[in-house]
Amino acid sequence: MVKKLFLVSSLIWMMVMTAVAQGGPQNMTPEDLAKRQAEMIKTSTGCDAATLAKVEVICLKYAKELATVREKYTDREARREPMKVVRDKQDADLKAILTADQYAKMKAAEEEMRKQRQANGGGGGPR
Repeated sequence: MVKKLFLVSSLIWMMVMTAVAQGGPQNMTPEDLAKRQAEMIKTSTGCDAATLAKVEVICLKYAKELATVREKYTDREARREPMKVVRDKQDADLKAILTADQYAKMKAAEEEMRKQRQANGGGGGPR
């Protein structure tokens, strides 16, 4: 009886942890998302503190815009184009403050993460 109870409780615990782990960026606040993105840019580019401060401002601005788009469009296909517009504006702002070398490193890191997501089955297909 104790073994069965332990087994059932272990299975429930594993299901809960799996559900929490699958939360991903869509459950992050704009502030958390911006901080994570700025950290990725800092790591990939090696930018200085002054540039990082500008990057953080840009990331937060556009993370809030993306959150607004997600709230406005609940259908994934409907929000694809508005999100692309926001990301393109963010990309242009980042390109303006990063050096050409830093920008190239950032884009290379983004591409590497994209490849890893696709290799792990998280390619962003239909849900």
